[in-house]
Amino acid sequence: MTDLTTVTIERVAHGGHGIARIDGRVCFVPNTIPGDTVRIAIEEEKKGLLWGKLAEVVEPSPDRIALFPGEASSAACPWLHFAYPAQGEWKRRIVAESLQRLGKIEAEIGWLEDESLRLGYRTRAQFHGDGESVGFYEPGTHTISPVAGCPVFHPHLDAVAVALTELNLEGHTDVIVNPDEPKDVLIWRRSVNRRLRDRFPHAQSSLDKADRSYFLFDGVPIVNGCFAQSSLLLNRLLVGKVHALLEGAAHVLDLYCGNGNLTLGLPKGTFVSGIDHSGPAVTAANRRGPKRYFKGGERNMEEAIRAGEFDAAVLDPPREGAKVLMPALAECKAERIVYVSCDPATLARDLRVLLDGDWKLAEVTAIDMFPHTPHIETVCLLQR
Repeated sequence: MTDLTTVTIERVAHGGHGIARIDGRVCFVPNTIPGDTVRIAIEEEKKGLLWGKLAEVVEPSPDRIALFPGEASSAACPWLHFAYPAQGEWKRRIVAESLQRLGKIEAEIGWLEDESLRLGYRTRAQFHGDGESVGFYEPGTHTISPVAGCPVFHPHLDAVAVALTELNLEGHTDVIVNPDEPKDVLIWRRSVNRRLRDRFPHAQSSLDKADRSYFLFDGVPIVNGCFAQSSLLLNRLLVGKVHALLEGAAHVLDLYCGNGNLTLGLPKGTFVSGIDHSGPAVTAANRRGPKRYFKGGERNMEEAIRAGEFDAAVLDPPREGAKVLMPALAECKAERIVYVSCDPATLARDLRVLLDGDWKLAEVTAIDMFPHTPHIETVCLLQR
């Protein structure tokens, strides 16, 4: 029988695991929150760190709740048991601690959320299928956890999850739904068969020669097979915040612009030039207005930065951050930079480069784009 150890969870780490200490060593315990007293089995020890598996909650944290029975949705919403407002407070703390620990940056973290969209908000997901069930991978495995009925799914996304299970699909399936129109369902897979296309006319793959399907949401084209935020509804918080920070800018350089999500809605008269590696996304963005979006990689972005013909830059890089662009941004002549990040660790690394230049961190806001998960979006304003 595996020996069990009783510990008290002190805090949560970036990534969402609870943290306890055993004989002075840090132990990460999934599915726990601060204040829990739990019994755990030690599963791994590596470089002085321990990983434990939850066996029993001996005494629950005051912030532990049971909104829904069972654990069927744990892969989609691992913090469903974490009550608000404590969940939001810890997300802010994760951002603050990441900036301080990894970037030596002290910052007051603002907070932005929509309390009415803590459930039923998700409109995009990548599902995995094995021919019998469709869902998400359990963390660290290829074991599929069915997620139909997940409380964070918008009803339109949940309906698609059910339909995909009925089709006995295998492999990965990317789905985006329009919360305003149930018929707008974008499906992207490595290959598409007739049964899937009969059910979802906008199912496509990279083998298709036709143009990418898309629908409009808040005036922005949501393009099949291209990046979109996990919630088109909560995306409004992000866009509104970025627009407020860019107010008055005459020329905005939009790096990693994608479909123009952050700049298509800027006031008329604002000159925007954007760059992204996704050709279908920038093509769709250019259809929506007198903006200038171009296909290009980070080398093209760096050249645009060094050209210096803008007074504000906005960037929304992938989780890996924008390390290669930081030296050029640090030297650019813009008046402000708005940095949007989904990873506090790479954000801290990149901000450190800018702050070592002639920039100051004027504002940091954590936006709750992923309620009931440990993920957090952060928006930073840098000024000369």
